[in-house]
Amino acid sequence: MTRSSVLTDELVQQLVPVGQVDILVGLPTFNNAATVESVVTSIHSGLARHFPLERTVLINPDGGSDDGTPAIVRGAPLATEEMRGSRSLRTTHRVSAPFPGLPDRSAGVRAVFAAADLLQARVIVVLSPDLANLSADWVADLTRPVWKDHLDLVLPIHPRHRFEGPLLHQLVRPLLRAAYGPRLRADLAGHFACSARFASHMYAHPLWQRDASRPALTATMVATALARDFTLGQVHLGACQWASRPGGPGLSELFQDVVGAVFEGLESSAPAWLASPSGRESVTMGTPVRFEGQEPAIDLAAMSERFIAGARDLGPLLQQILTPETHARLQAVTHTGEGVRSFPDALWAHVVYEFAAAHHRAVMNREHLSQALLPLYLGRTASFINDMTAADDLATEARIEALELEFETARPYLVERWNSEGGTGR
Repeated sequence: MTRSSVLTDELVQQLVPVGQVDILVGLPTFNNAATVESVVTSIHSGLARHFPLERTVLINPDGGSDDGTPAIVRGAPLATEEMRGSRSLRTTHRVSAPFPGLPDRSAGVRAVFAAADLLQARVIVVLSPDLANLSADWVADLTRPVWKDHLDLVLPIHPRHRFEGPLLHQLVRPLLRAAYGPRLRADLAGHFACSARFASHMYAHPLWQRDASRPALTATMVATALARDFTLGQVHLGACQWASRPGGPGLSELFQDVVGAVFEGLESSAPAWLASPSGRESVTMGTPVRFEGQEPAIDLAAMSERFIAGARDLGPLLQQILTPETHARLQAVTHTGEGVRSFPDALWAHVVYEFAAAHHRAVMNREHLSQALLPLYLGRTASFINDMTAADDLATEARIEALELEFETARPYLVERWNSEGGTGR
């Protein structure tokens, strides 16, 4: 697919007069009227304050909003006190037009990459329109490591409650660290900055064929950067305040999308990670910010019940995926009579690795595979939260680090299962 086929005629017509730019900020939208004006103002303020001599443009591919979002983007005021006093010598460009693709998915990001190629942008920044507290400094903090330090991909680290984001700290980060090497703390929040060469590489990625969610896209970009010759950075920002996201993906869809993306990343980069971890470290910038919000509401009993029911009802499926030894150990965890009290790190690492290997061997429909892993993930998460309820932030972080080290220690088992031709051994 050519870049021109990704961009609408209306968008191309608006892009041509802009000419070549240094920094392109992409803001894909869909019904974000509640927050988009403040986001646009923060973007322009950040560019004017921190990059006054650079040629910049804001690109807004809209997925068919019916709440007036594009009109708000086009009409958002620039004359803030901050910008009146800026030293910017460049014209402020802003482009907004529909794009062909599903709303709230990754197609809008691909349109941004196509626009960046057309304008020969050196730095591409993609931001989330429902980020209610985006600041001008955040825009600069994401942009600067690519513009000044020539990193290829920069992701944010946002402070969270220690029990938030378990999909990240219980599965995604341990698996990526074991496969590729670096210790990651970045979010899959959907905003990032990248170099032109990384955007060009990602533009041709097969992921776009299924128009994945933004978290799945971010997970794919991280795996791509780690498996290939791209430099990855993480920058500490403040806590996110998100506007409500009606119609967003539920847990089942999000889990399937993100885990599928991570497993597919292992598949596409297997020659690189099977040899050995990359040994490259990500660059971490900024000062950590302490989380000061409320504790999330968590129903441990419901998670445990879903785990036990899933392990029971999916027994025949799990026997196709797991080795007899791992399946027996899993069954022992579900028969404590007290819900999920202990789901050991070593067992969880083996479960994830055997699922990854089953995905590689395509032992069944891959959507069914990830759905079979979901109740086991819920059981593992319930066990982790139950174990750490009385712990503080430092102890919880140490426990997460111990899990990642367990995944690293068990890495040879992942390689063994991946290379096995005999499936589960039955």
